[in-house]
Amino acid sequence: MADDDSTSTVDLTWHKVVEPGELEDDSVKMAVVTGKLLAVSRCGGRYGALDNVCPHKGGPLGQGQIEEGKLVCPWHGREYDPVSGHCDGYEESVPSYPVEEREDGVYVGLPAG
Repeated sequence: MADDDSTSTVDLTWHKVVEPGELEDDSVKMAVVTGKLLAVSRCGGRYGALDNVCPHKGGPLGQGQIEEGKLVCPWHGREYDPVSGHCDGYEESVPSYPVEEREDGVYVGLPAG
């Protein structure tokens, strides 16, 4: 499950974003959930879900790559932790969302409403 203190006190609605076996390790894909674009990744056997927009220059993180355990923005190469959204050496980070791997797929929790 991704760590995100901003949603810990909010009711979440869970949305399926990946089918079982769909996302190989060290890969990322874009998913649209209730009109919100997300970058969903699998790295080291862990799933993560981040906003799809890089806060550096607005690049589409879902079109990036996983390299050495980091999600790399395709536009300028800024590297983010694919689960937490943190970027070493910078204050800005990408908002992250909780993820649950279930028998029937991978789900992302977004604030209800």
